[in-house]
Amino acid sequence: MSRTRRDEPDEDEEDWDDGDDYDPEDPETYPAGLYDDDGPATVPCPHCRAEILEDSERCPRCGEYLSAEDAPRQVSGTAWVVLVLMLVAILLTVLGIG
Repeated sequence: MSRTRRDEPDEDEEDWDDGDDYDPEDPETYPAGLYDDDGPATVPCPHCRAEILEDSERCPRCGEYLSAEDAPRQVSGTAWVVLVLMLVAILLTVLGIG
């Protein structure tokens, strides 16, 4: 009876990577369909779900800004009223009416 070592593969068994020359550093050796990177990265718009470029600030379909940081600052109606009242107070003070 002959003894075989466990760490040596049997001659009948085929090695799992025979013929596969996969190199993680070389995209040319990736299995077909694994990484389909033919175009720019896209994401769905959070408002209308249209596919848009990942680095877009606004959606070209619905026109909405994708984040609050990208949206322009808007002054509220209350701020305009306070600003007008302050200007009127300054004007009345300068003219000596108040």
